[in-house]
Amino acid sequence: MEKQVDVLVVGGCTAGLYFGGLLARAGYSVLVCDKSREEDLGNRFDVIHIGGDQFERFGLHKPAEGDPEYVRTFTHSVIKSALDKWPKKQTSEIVVARRVPLMARLLAWAREGGAQVLFETEFTEAIIENDTLCGGVFTSGGKTLEIRARLTADASGIPSVVRTKLPAGMGVENDELSPRDQFYVVLRYVKLKNPVEDAVKMNTTWLYYKCWLAPREQAGGAIIGVGANLSFDFANKCFERFASRIKLPEYELDYTEQSSTPYRRPLYSFVANGFIALGDAAFITNPWTGEGVPYGWLLSKIAAEVAADALRDGGVATLSALWQTNVRYAKEQGALFAQNIALLPGALGCTPEENDYEFKKAIIFESDEEKGKGKLPLQLLGALFAGGISFNSLKTLLGAATTGGKLYKHYLAYPEGPAGFDSWVQTANALWSKVISVADLADADL
Repeated sequence: MEKQVDVLVVGGCTAGLYFGGLLARAGYSVLVCDKSREEDLGNRFDVIHIGGDQFERFGLHKPAEGDPEYVRTFTHSVIKSALDKWPKKQTSEIVVARRVPLMARLLAWAREGGAQVLFETEFTEAIIENDTLCGGVFTSGGKTLEIRARLTADASGIPSVVRTKLPAGMGVENDELSPRDQFYVVLRYVKLKNPVEDAVKMNTTWLYYKCWLAPREQAGGAIIGVGANLSFDFANKCFERFASRIKLPEYELDYTEQSSTPYRRPLYSFVANGFIALGDAAFITNPWTGEGVPYGWLLSKIAAEVAADALRDGGVATLSALWQTNVRYAKEQGALFAQNIALLPGALGCTPEENDYEFKKAIIFESDEEKGKGKLPLQLLGALFAGGISFNSLKTLLGAATTGGKLYKHYLAYPEGPAGFDSWVQTANALWSKVISVADLADADL
């Protein structure tokens, strides 16, 4: 069986459906293929937290009371030090939504825009001709389906089934995501023994331990989460240490969920001739939280706008025509994320007492009213002289901040065309080689 479309999207979840829906609305024929069953779409975690303003930003329905996906909305959250002190209040509207019905709404939105979606259709092989991706081969219902397209998007998540089959010469990194480059998340859904006095009404996060306490849909319950590199086993060990140091409300465990997200720098280039990587397949997650959905939507929105122009001439979307996806993303989000990826290990690679001092003096960790009031180098020198942090921690954190600043400027100077890319990558590699890996910190901790 053969089929020809303008746009083929491999992976039908948050990034793939959004990208496909946007290009269908732009007038192109779009086919989204996903290996799962339709009823299982998004069956990863029970709930998901998304900033309320993100739905309007990306032109999507904002879950509200009465919607099947809606759980609740809260506007305040807190981060605390490693010693459970100096709470930093953050104010922003957060929508808690059920993931499966939220994906069902996104699926309906994509179909309403004209996108065709096939489930239980698994990608097996890339069709590559003259260093150009021309579609893919799939298995569906025991049959082979060959789909040719002018642009193929990989939104298949961590497996990155299309990207990892591209030859190195096409210009997009084709390595698989290793356990060292993933954030393993374990969620414990619990029932509180004292549901009235211990009611959880907002998120509380302990960044030092990569753990958090969040509201749960059921009254009298809560979600206790932990994330760590390397493995689920190591994440559980991190949780045990956290629970031994931080006083949590008494609870009974109901059940657990676990999954992983990418945790490494995003691809240097998302595009090639006839190809684009999106979402987890492009390693798009917030370095501080590990969350990916709205940040993946941003890349998908940029990519769809660029692709809509690149496809207008009737041919395959070329590398040059898609290049502005890289440029725009680097300036709108990539530069800041690169800086934060560099800074976070330096901020967390210290003792609990040093982390507590950093919270006390609003060094890196700031509440809304404290933002922008201090200069990091001066704050760190003051902390050193006051005995709040050691010289080694000062050196590590200053080095992380310096490298992060250089990465930020380097990504803002992303080359406007493919001609300057190799030189840009060389400099980027040199800067990233100076960044402390959170996986290395996990290894040392283990």
